[in-house]
Amino acid sequence: MTALRLAELLGSLSLAMDLADGFALEKCLRTTVLAARLAQLAAAGIEEQRAVYWATLLRFVGCTGFAHEEAAFSVGDDRSLRRTLAFVDFGRPSDFVARAARGIAPDAPVLARTRALGRLLTRPGEPLRHAKAQCEVGSSVAKALGMPDAVVSALWFRDERWDGRGPRQLASGTELPFALRVSDVADVAELFGWAAGPESAERELVRRSGGQLDPNLVSLFNAAGASVWEGLHEASVWELFLNCEPAPWRQIESDVERGRVLEAFSHFADIASVFTLGHSPRVAALARAACEALGLGVSECALAHAAGCTHDLGRVAVPNGIWEKPGPLSAFERERVRSHSHYTETVLRLCPALEPLVEISAAVHERGTGAGYHRRLAIQNLPLLARILAVADVCVALESARPHRPALAPAAVESTLRGLADSGELDPRATRAVLDARAGRRGKPQRAAHGLSEREVEVVRLVAIGRTNKEIGALLGMSARTAQKHISNVYDRLGVESRAGLALFAIEHGLC
Repeated sequence: MTALRLAELLGSLSLAMDLADGFALEKCLRTTVLAARLAQLAAAGIEEQRAVYWATLLRFVGCTGFAHEEAAFSVGDDRSLRRTLAFVDFGRPSDFVARAARGIAPDAPVLARTRALGRLLTRPGEPLRHAKAQCEVGSSVAKALGMPDAVVSALWFRDERWDGRGPRQLASGTELPFALRVSDVADVAELFGWAAGPESAERELVRRSGGQLDPNLVSLFNAAGASVWEGLHEASVWELFLNCEPAPWRQIESDVERGRVLEAFSHFADIASVFTLGHSPRVAALARAACEALGLGVSECALAHAAGCTHDLGRVAVPNGIWEKPGPLSAFERERVRSHSHYTETVLRLCPALEPLVEISAAVHERGTGAGYHRRLAIQNLPLLARILAVADVCVALESARPHRPALAPAAVESTLRGLADSGELDPRATRAVLDARAGRRGKPQRAAHGLSEREVEVVRLVAIGRTNKEIGALLGMSARTAQKHISNVYDRLGVESRAGLALFAIEHGLC
């Protein structure tokens, strides 16, 4: 592959974060530009500027870590909840109540929305649980991306406040990482500036100065006037964003390095639902193995793996309540589901270097003579890698539990795949290659999981998919209290604080 700037790759992928939170596209890019300019106004050193740039771009990479729980108490619409709460100043309870009342699940019936608001107001522990999940996922993904410690630290303190009244109460004032304090100011400025103009942003920054935000940085930002906003309301800030990266630019020099970045980012999409944990890496690995079984070249195998990691990024644009609905979907909900491959294409199109992935990743749900989505293309018109990836995706989905059915037995998976190939829904050659690869991968030893016992591994799996203490106890033949002790021991041993953190561990060690 040709050399690729990391900023190009992560800048394009940041559109998935915008979609997940219901923001206007390029929200993360605009915020990064504002943060980079503020860091310069603060006369920050080059390493501090670099930390500000990456920490702000990745500010929302942990936002899907609590999506399963958010959907459960917001009428299934986790996206509207996150977008609403993004505007809230949690130092002012009245601000939370007013915004939540207007913004939660706007398409739901009034009674359902009222109940959702009641759940939020009567669960004081939820902000802490949310913060732990978001910060743990964000900092873990940053580590996997090879980010410096200053970036990882900024994401770990992501929900803390200047006045020390954050949900985790880890630090306050100048104890908070500089990159986080700059990112906080830029985030509030972008939210209110994009929604209502720079004057509104200036007023909101002043209102939060000394509370959520560093007052010195607020003063610097507002004193800059119109210059700090230059170019931010153009149709796209892509070039502005790229030009803001402090030199020397970080480069991705190989397919292997690109694959690591894309696999780390695939966790962002998969972790949103307890039914898709590890789905994308498993699809990517199976597609690569199928390509190898067909004798394809190294570059094609790497491309198949990359496409497997990115094929479901658009899932985050669909509310989690739809993905986790146990019953039949309505016609409207089915169309929402079908739209996700279009959003995958949108995310990948921004970066020219990702163009080879578009025709593969976005075509994973095409079927037969045009019965799939989102372009309704016939299978014979798709590239071979797209046909292989489509089979790998179906295979992994059939092997996994879904809200409307349990996981299928191995023989049933094979029978179903062969039936789809015989009917023309899936490509026969690609199906044979995936089945051969699947057979070759059976019985491979599982990666070591920090010396966990078999019982502890079972606990990790069950917690990761959102089972309660009572459910875990019933499934493992123990009391809920004993199950709680096992869960606490696992959390302590692995050094994690949230279900999402445990889920990431399970994904990375092939436990789900």
